[in-house]
Amino acid sequence: MPTLATLAATAVLAAILASWTIRLFAPSPLPIPPAALQERTDTAGLVWRGLFSGRNVGPIVLRGVVVAGPSDSAAVLSVNGAPGRAYRIGQEVASGVRLVEVGPRSATLDRNGVRETLPLPTRGSSTKIGPSPAR
Repeated sequence: MPTLATLAATAVLAAILASWTIRLFAPSPLPIPPAALQERTDTAGLVWRGLFSGRNVGPIVLRGVVVAGPSDSAAVLSVNGAPGRAYRIGQEVASGVRLVEVGPRSATLDRNGVRETLPLPTRGSSTKIGPSPAR
């Protein structure tokens, strides 16, 4: 019996040491280059200028989601390049734009009765909904 207890204690100690070694010596994440964060302008982006009753709400970027329940969920959204801010379901994100649903990897906005789903971008990419800047 003492041998089994010693073996179990040694395994637990090894797991703890391995966990802390990985945390301490893991490489830090690389910063995202500014060029990757810039929106690409193409002809499809021009469609957004006259959409949604002429209201010119800039790009809305989904930065993160918190799925806690049907009414307690939230999404972190960046509007017009501003820092991300958490919005709960039902809150107005911008003029005429309301957060209506949050999923595990997406958020759904209602713009004057028209629904749009923003996917959560993969690491190192950026998904924007809104007008493209003129070049």
